[in-house]
Amino acid sequence: MPSSSISSSERVGASYGPPLTLSPPAEAPSRGAWALLARAAALLLVAALPVAFSAWIDPARLVTPRHSEREIARTLASGANVTDFVNYDDRAIEKFLAPRRPARIDVLALGSSRMQPMPASAFPHATFVNAAMQGGMLDDVFAIYGLYDHAGRRPRHVVMTVDPWTESYDATPGWMTIADERTMVLRRSGIPVSPTRDRLVLLWRAMRTLATPEYFRLSVYSFRRYGTHNVPWRATKLAQNAEKTKLPDGTVVWSDLPADNAERVAPQFAAQWLPTDSRFRNLDRRAPGRRDALERFVRYLTSEGVTVTLVLVPFPIEVYDAFRRQPGYPVTAVERDLRAMSKRVGSEIVGSYDPRAVGVTTRDFFDEDHLRPDALARMVARSARGESR
Repeated sequence: MPSSSISSSERVGASYGPPLTLSPPAEAPSRGAWALLARAAALLLVAALPVAFSAWIDPARLVTPRHSEREIARTLASGANVTDFVNYDDRAIEKFLAPRRPARIDVLALGSSRMQPMPASAFPHATFVNAAMQGGMLDDVFAIYGLYDHAGRRPRHVVMTVDPWTESYDATPGWMTIADERTMVLRRSGIPVSPTRDRLVLLWRAMRTLATPEYFRLSVYSFRRYGTHNVPWRATKLAQNAEKTKLPDGTVVWSDLPADNAERVAPQFAAQWLPTDSRFRNLDRRAPGRRDALERFVRYLTSEGVTVTLVLVPFPIEVYDAFRRQPGYPVTAVERDLRAMSKRVGSEIVGSYDPRAVGVTTRDFFDEDHLRPDALARMVARSARGESR
């Protein structure tokens, strides 16, 4: 066929290939992608539900507003006792109660639950306040003292229990509700402090606890038994009830336990639980900048004219002997260092971790580490007569 019979369009096609075609516009994500996103969101929602439930019930009151604690403080200030209070934030209770106390008190007790049974009878003719806290550590001592560290309110005498782990154990976030007072006392004592960082650490610990399966199970148990309102506290005229009771001066009265209760539970604790209890390990651990924090605090108190007595509450014989055999920094060295520090700062030291040194037996205890109030008061009274170790 002659070349003139080929059309121009055919020649273009022969020169440049097949005709170009336009691509269709890009489509939106397929249904499969949206379904995947929806399933991921649903899984996240399901995973968040237990955490939300734990935060709603909050049996340990990690994030719950402190309205109940304010009411408990008002009740105590009115002169009534309060029972079933142990599930509430006793730091917040003291925060609301301290301004309602007398303008100035003679003796302020600080420390952990091992100081809480200390009765006012140990300090006759003195205005006494027991502001010891459940699980109280050194940060709690700083913070609670800060509630009273003002002109016209500062106590004349501070009596503080120092447990072997008071300076080394910091796993509890108790002082969160009194963080400002803690910061104030640390700064006045010349102890390094980073308030923002410390608050963030406590908040992270609280959030991490809320997300644990154990806390969810505790929340479910609390909801089934008490609904959404936690254990109901109540005012009472009785000092001793079925549960622990807080008196208006802050002293805690235990429930009526059998006389041989400690003789039964202390050996079991020493054999089974003490080796795994983190409080009893790493006794020489200190946070950065806190190696001499207790000594600085005591020096600050004495510089303000406050008399300081450090109380070493003993343990039952079975517990103390097992404690002394623990690996690492020994409890005997902790006591030795505390006595040396007390001499340096000119404070008095009362008692001993060793029950044999202060003449108490296992029957003088409520349980594996809480001394009964009569024995605690006798130990302090012997010290006042110059009979302490």
